[in-house]
Formats: sequence, structure tokens, C-alpha cells
Amino acid sequence: MEMKNINKVLLLITLFFCAITATGQELNKDVKVVREYNPIISDAFKINQLPVSEVDEASFNPNFSYTILSKALSSGLAVEPITAASLTPERKTVLDKSYVKGGLGNYVTVFGELYYNVLRSEDYAVGLSLGHLTSGGNVKLEDNTKVDSPFHDTWASLYFRRFWKDYTLSIDADFLHNIYNYYGFKNIQGELDYIEPYSGTFTPGADLMAEERQRLSSFDLSIGLNNKVLDNSSVPFDANFTFGTFGNVTGVKENSFGLNGKMRAPINNMFLDVMAGFEHYVTSVPDSASPMYQFLDRKMTVINLSPAVGFQWEGANLKIGMDVFSQVGGQDGDFNIAPHVEADLVIAEGVVTAFGGLKGDYIVNNYEKIQRENRYVSADQYVKNSFHGIHLFAGLRGNFSSQTSFTARLDYSNFDNEHFFVNRADTLVLPREVHQNNIFDVVYDDGRLLQLSGELKYEPSTKFNLLLKGKYNGWDMDNLQYAWHKPELELGVTGNYEVFNDLWVNLGVYSIGKRYALDVTDGSTKELKGVIDLNLGVNYYLSSKWTMFANVNNVLINKYYQWNGYPSQGLNIRAGVGYSF
Repeated sequence: MEMKNINKVLLLITLFFCAITATGQELNKDVKVVREYNPIISDAFKINQLPVSEVDEASFNPNFSYTILSKALSSGLAVEPITAASLTPERKTVLDKSYVKGGLGNYVTVFGELYYNVLRSEDYAVGLSLGHLTSGGNVKLEDNTKVDSPFHDTWASLYFRRFWKDYTLSIDADFLHNIYNYYGFKNIQGELDYIEPYSGTFTPGADLMAEERQRLSSFDLSIGLNNKVLDNSSVPFDANFTFGTFGNVTGVKENSFGLNGKMRAPINNMFLDVMAGFEHYVTSVPDSASPMYQFLDRKMTVINLSPAVGFQWEGANLKIGMDVFSQVGGQDGDFNIAPHVEADLVIAEGVVTAFGGLKGDYIVNNYEKIQRENRYVSADQYVKNSFHGIHLFAGLRGNFSSQTSFTARLDYSNFDNEHFFVNRADTLVLPREVHQNNIFDVVYDDGRLLQLSGELKYEPSTKFNLLLKGKYNGWDMDNLQYAWHKPELELGVTGNYEVFNDLWVNLGVYSIGKRYALDVTDGSTKELKGVIDLNLGVNYYLSSKWTMFANVNNVLINKYYQWNGYPSQGLNIRAGVGYSF
């Protein structure tokens, strides 16, 4: 049976079990008791699909939280999204403030992390994390050429909360630094002459190739203030100020700041909601003589306003309003408006809830966001914002007992100006041929997206847990033949089991269906094969202080291309120790 058919069968099984659990089983009246919060620092029990940082793409870490709405401005109360349930084995309660871990792996890999937390304070909470990951080694391209694919990732995060009687102040700061190579396959030849893409003059191919190494650096700060709701006469509010700065080795710099807030005024069984804010981006570019780039400065302000009125009944809620988005500056000014309706209904108290609605989503494609989405995109990228004017959603979520929970969801959206990545094409002068570069441009299209997703979690005891989830993405494009680089099916099964006291084994099986890329050399379609990724891990607590862990990822040694021309690492082995103090 082909893997596509296997994936579809697994997805249908996931959704079937969700539906059966929602409608066909006897209601369980168990009371789920929530334990007192213990601020325990997470360690090696994190389930990773591949043991890489979240920004590593040389060793691609496929995940199933993909959504085309990667940075939509807030609009109304968010309906609970489908997210991966936290499946981590029970760890002994350790109240040490600090935790450090580190290890080694193949592909010349070295990694380490440090965590610090202030525990059990009634007035404030403080957390700090630092980490670094270096990996190198060779990968084999599609022409069997071996190339170096090193990357170096460094990150730091600060978490701070100050609690008063009526208010809470929050401060979050994040630093991220990444170094990597443009190692992907290309057949552009440095000694031959090509037609310069912008002026039409002749230029050597060597001048059309990106610098071998790229570097990204960013710092983001968020300061928020919200009040505590003590009674029905209170007016809850939440205000948040953001600031960000980003730069790369090519010389592009982007600064941004924004202010967003929301408040709710209760009126008996009704309420009035108002959400409003803005984000401002300023991108400065270098004076470059390189014929491969045509940099453009960009200043853009996006304003959003979402007023709504809501109704609350026993077991049901309804909110009706609108979403208004306005873009000032950028390539073109833009103004969009969409209705916003949300509702939920308790079918069985504490067991099954139905939800659904209609809204609009405005996706801000600023420079940093696109660079993080595809780190091999051309440095002079200037991507339009996208708008999903009709986004319908509906689903069921439930939690029948302390052992089983599920979510099933259907989404349908109509989108304009959505972007997709294709390799840059360079035209050889004589003979007149088109060669593929290893940097990416974007193409746009309008269309529709149907998503069907489900998740089922089973945890019969503290010694065993299991998570099954899947998603189907049905793309219907107006002009493009395919939604380039986007998968149709995404499936995953993860589980943890305590073999004996203090020894945990975890298993993960992940599948991403085939995708398609544009072959720019002749305009044909190129199939990027799907992948089934099998991962194994072992974690052993030597004591309340010491932990040992090992992970073997991509056991089947499948070759995966996240982006056309860029293969991931193969078999990946990492091991290390952790210590709390």
C-alpha cells in the first residue's frame, strides 16, 4: 500500500476514534482533580521529532502545528486551537532553582542548556534560560555531491511576573542568534555569463550566488499589564507593548514596535468586547552593488480593530462582531473588513463541547517573519501581506475522564495573496538555458484551504501515555498547479512508558505526505517524497539531582527535503546528562 493511502487511513482512524468517543460512549462522571502547581523545570523528556533547535533546518524537525496563518493579528477571543498535548513522563518533584544539561551527538554536535527559576513566591516569578547548539557534518545532495551543512544556534529567554492585589505585570525578553550555510543544490555555474535579473545585462554566475554563510540575530521584548477579575462589576483588560529588532549578515535591519489591548464590559448576561492595536515595522537595507539583489526600504503600519457584543447562557456562549484591518505604507495601502462570529455549546457538562464560528485573519509578512519561515529566502525579499477574509471553523473537544481527551476540528478559509516559495531561476546567455539557484523567491496566489484535524490523548496511568494526531490539508489554488512545499497529510503517534522505576522509554512515529516544488529549469513539477520518521529515546533518573538521556532520531534513515535542494541530516544520535541544583 502506498504511503499516501496509509496516511489517509491513519487520519481517518484518528478522526473516527474522536467521533466515537464524542458521541457513542456512555458519559463518564469522573471528576478530574487538578493538582497544586509545581514549577518543575522541563528536561530531556521533551518529545522531539528530531533533536534540533526550533530554528534548525539542516536537520529538519517536522512538526504538526503547521498553519498558514503564521502571524495573524489578534481578532476577537481565540477559539481553542488544536495543539499537541503535553506528553511528558512524571518526574520526581525537585525544588532546586537551577538545572543544566548538555551532551554530544553525531554530525559533530555539541549542545547545552541552563535554566534558572525563582520558586513559590507569592509576589513575583522569574525564569531564565540559556542554550547553544552546534552541529556540522556532511549531507549528500541530489547529484550525490557531499557538502558541509553546519549551523550554530544560540538563544536566551527571560520570564518575569510581578503580582499585586489587582494587577499583574509581565515582562518577556528573547534573544536568538543563528549561523548557517546556503548548502543547497544549484546548477548555476560561476564562470558562465547570465542575464542579470533586474537590469537585463550580462553578469558572471559567481556574482549571482549568495554568500556561503548567513547570520540572523533578533531581540524581542514584550511588556504587559492586566487586571484580575474579582466580580461581575469588574472590567477586565489586557494591554501589551512589544518591541523587536532584527538583522542579518547581508545588512538588512528591521525594527518594530506595537501596542495591543483588549477589554470586556459585562452587562448582566451580556458583554461588550473591544480589541484594538497597531504594529509598526521599519526595514532599512544596505547600498548593495550586487546584481543579484534589488533592495527596497519598507515602512509599514498595520492597525486592527475588533468590536463585538456577546451573550452568555448556561452552557452556551455567542459573540457577534467584526474584524477591521488597515495597512498604511508598504507596497500598497490596504483595508479589509470581515464578520466575526464565535459560539460554543456544552453538549454534556464536563465531557463534550461543540464550537464554531466565522472570522477574518490578516497575516503580516514582515521581513523577519519570512526570514524565519524560510531561512534560505533571498535577502531582498519583500513579501505582501495576506488576508483570509472568510475563515469558517467548527469542531468538538472533550475530556471524559482523567485518562482520555480529544479534539476534532474542521477549518475552511478563502485566502488572497498567500505566498509560496520557489527556487530563484537564472538564465544562461549562451546557450539560453535556465539554471536553479539555491535561494528562494516567492510567488502568490488566491484560493481556498480545507483542513480536517484530530487529536486523541490516552493516559491510563502515570507510567504510560499515548498521543495520536493527524491533519489533512486540502489546497485549491486559482492559478498555481500546487501549493508549493505544503504537505497534504501530517500524522504522528507518540508515547512514553516507564519500563521500571526511574527508567523511561519514549517512541515517536511521524509522517509527512509528499509535497511538490517547481522545477524552475523547465517549469515542470518536482515531487518531494513523503517521509516516515521513527524516533526512540531513553531517560534515566540516577537520583533527584542527576539525569541521563539518549535519543536516536530518523531511525529509518529517510532522506527528507524541507525545501527543494536542501536535504536534512540522516540518522541522528544524541546523548547527555542533566543536573539540578
